Amino acid sequence: MLEFNFAERSFRIRFWPALACLVVIAVTLMAARWQTARAHYKQSLEDAYVLAQTRPPLDLTGWAADAPPEYVRASVRGIWRTDMLIFADNQVKDGLAGYGVYMPLCQAASRCVLVARGWVGHGGRRDVLPVVDTPSGEQQVDGVVTAPAGRFVELSGDAVQGSVWQNVTVERVRRASGLELAPFILVQGGGADDGLRRDSVRPDFGINKHWMYAAQWYGFALVTLVSGLYAAIRKTGEKS
Repeated sequence: MLEFNFAERSFRIRFWPALACLVVIAVTLMAARWQTARAHYKQSLEDAYVLAQTRPPLDLTGWAADAPPEYVRASVRGIWRTDMLIFADNQVKDGLAGYGVYMPLCQAASRCVLVARGWVGHGGRRDVLPVVDTPSGEQQVDGVVTAPAGRFVELSGDAVQGSVWQNVTVERVRRASGLELAPFILVQGGGADDGLRRDSVRPDFGINKHWMYAAQWYGFALVTLVSGLYAAIRKTGEKS
């Protein structure tokens, strides 16, 4: 137990409340430092991503079984398989309902890369699918590599109905088509000369989230210090 005098008053610091206060402060400061370290790490990932976007596209025409790094710029040559046009349902852009458009780009008869070509509105008619302009002959498609499958919840067992699918993955297209597909999806970039809308693909590294959590933990440490000292200190009377 520690006693001291201040402003002509005598104070006593109680051991157990002070110890509990120090433990909580130590834990919150450790959590804050961890969140700060994560923010710096995520910042390094974003810096590497920005640098990678300035480099020439990676030629993935001769893709292998191992997937390239996600979000890398890439270029693929091949011929469109128009018979495997797939519409991903319930895709909304700026309040307008439409479809995500997917199509294999093939380097051989059955060796293809699944390409997310863009977005098209359904114009309020779900009984008539939109017409997608597709150039013939060998094409070079530039874009960004993304993972072959995302996380999603499906409320219906009818995930695949003709050309309209609830969600599109490489594995589903492989099973439905029998094609040998690359282990990634290429999100096509460039202008909308085919009538499809294309938005830039940029990952969210969550840097601001870690800074926010770090600030909260530092705030908890400060509140614990002030309230803990108030609880641990007891006045013992006038200074004699």
